[in-house]
Amino acid sequence: MGDLIVGEEALNRYIGAVDTPPLVRPEKRSTNYPALARAAMAGRPPGSPVQGEHPKFIVCVGDGEHRTEMIVKFSPPATTPIGQRWADLLVAEHLAHIMLAERGIPACRSTVLRFEDRVFLEVERFDRIGAEGRRGAVSLLALDAARYGRLDSWAACAQRLAADALLSAQDAEHVQLLDLFGALIANTDRHFGNITLFDRYEGPLELAPAYDMLPMLFAPQSDQIVERQYEPARPTAASLSLWPHARALAEAYWERLTQEPSLSGEFRELSGRCLAALRAVSSRGVLASSA
Repeated sequence: MGDLIVGEEALNRYIGAVDTPPLVRPEKRSTNYPALARAAMAGRPPGSPVQGEHPKFIVCVGDGEHRTEMIVKFSPPATTPIGQRWADLLVAEHLAHIMLAERGIPACRSTVLRFEDRVFLEVERFDRIGAEGRRGAVSLLALDAARYGRLDSWAACAQRLAADALLSAQDAEHVQLLDLFGALIANTDRHFGNITLFDRYEGPLELAPAYDMLPMLFAPQSDQIVERQYEPARPTAASLSLWPHARALAEAYWERLTQEPSLSGEFRELSGRCLAALRAVSSRGVLASSA
């Protein structure tokens, strides 16, 4: 990740193009992506290995000098309940990117594709520029572990970075808003590896686009779909000023999911129940008065 190549072995691999992602022409994705998915499932992901709980692969999409490096997530075949749930979650992640960007919060650019009964979520890498360019990036995990050793919450870390003049007040607020929004859309996977900051090696850091923002509460576990109850997060004294904004974003998000035709009927109904639960919380007196 980022623009640094550390050590002789890493440099040799870069010079030898060992980890170069395969070049995929846009019109060939329908055949190449399923094959790459099968290779990733077999433990042979093309290009650099990618971290995370869910299988994925890296490709360059385009031809010649006009290439965009992508991280591609994929579902199991949607002909099974497990596959359909992962397909729904990938669509939900894509819709979160769109909604956040529409409201002025940096978010990844992504595309949903369907090939051979699988859903593919194609996400543009923000630490790569064109065919060869790289951009400095550091995860909140590495940063907090090195400077503070707290690893408590995104919001608390953002406040520490802002107090140390390492993050602008606006970016710190966006991180806090993402933390609240994630809690309200049932994103139970808000670990410190899921926030990244751009690093120019001088001056403050800059918040990179949001990613991995989806209702992970409803992800399958041990190849089973487990019925889970969505309980909207309540505001705290520290979050009360941003909570109405986060609540409005989350309500708009759940409502969007209820109307999304590419989601299964089951997931739209689940989203409707979450929307009703969130609206029930937001109607209480202290929260209404804080809006």
